Amino acid sequence: MKFIEIFDTRDDGLKCVRFESGAVGVVDEQGEVVFKADRFKHIVFAENDFVRLRTTMMEVRYNPELRYMPREEDCPCSNIFYADLRSGQMYGRMPDLYRYGGFEVLFIRDYMFTRTKPCHRAKSHPSFVRSSQNGLYLMFAFDERPEKDIVRMMLNRQKLYQKCLIKGYEEKVYWYEVKFDDESVVVMDDEGMHYYVRMDIKSGKAVWRELGRTDNSAEISVVNMLIDDIKVEVRDRMLRDKEERQREAAMNRMKRLNDMKDVVPFKIGNKWGLKNGGRIVVAPIYRSMMTPVGKYCAVEVYPGSWGVIAIDGKMEIEPKYEKVEIRTDGTVELTVFHGKTVIKKTLKCIC
Repeated sequence: MKFIEIFDTRDDGLKCVRFESGAVGVVDEQGEVVFKADRFKHIVFAENDFVRLRTTMMEVRYNPELRYMPREEDCPCSNIFYADLRSGQMYGRMPDLYRYGGFEVLFIRDYMFTRTKPCHRAKSHPSFVRSSQNGLYLMFAFDERPEKDIVRMMLNRQKLYQKCLIKGYEEKVYWYEVKFDDESVVVMDDEGMHYYVRMDIKSGKAVWRELGRTDNSAEISVVNMLIDDIKVEVRDRMLRDKEERQREAAMNRMKRLNDMKDVVPFKIGNKWGLKNGGRIVVAPIYRSMMTPVGKYCAVEVYPGSWGVIAIDGKMEIEPKYEKVEIRTDGTVELTVFHGKTVIKKTLKCIC
């Protein structure tokens, strides 16, 4: 589409223009139309991927669509409008932008607007919008009853219907149906297709799995059976992930311990701690302390209450013994009350 006037340009090559038809809009570097609006006199870029449009007061007066555009009741500039280039939605004033992790939504008065195509509107407040802990989805209430066909395709009837945006797929809104312990979810689109979506921990990206449509009771039963299988899958994956995190944490801790080559006790006031190369690694909180043996150190918390810490401060043996002696073979001689001695081999690596 040819244009005859350029109003504004952006660093990414987008241009605000007037077309031969008299309409205004935005074109990219190849001249492809990104946004187009009739009956406006002027257009320029605004912040947050918006454009600012101006028309005449006469046009607003005789155009109900413009006259009732979302705006504040006392907004003085009734001939100025803003359009979201992502959704194409137009507003009577610049909406308030709220960010929830990687998601963005807009608010005017008591309404929330998504930046999707088509734009989704819901009566809501910023405090009622919730992002999942892992950043996979942004959830918000649907303030009306869904159409009968939508309700019919849902897995279960709900008291409160909710919709959500999925990370990396913010151009579309989904119906929120099932949440699992790992913050993964089952969602449904408006065509009745159900998806299982989870966050891949390593890549930080959403992983999708198609579960099938739910046009009838038989198909709903099949999807519910798949959800039962997913519950087991989630439990097993969470257990594996926990074990992997524990292994990685243990390896990282051992590396830090191996890097601590010059650990010595130091005293401030009446309390003892540990330093490594002049840097405090264990705060001075102990009544008394022995010279470290390898990666471990005997400490006294209260009079006659000795235990063992690692040189990074982690308590390895609780302080409840009259005397503690760490041996180089990894065993610890523990003297309990009344002079009784117990040999307890607990230290994995003494070197």
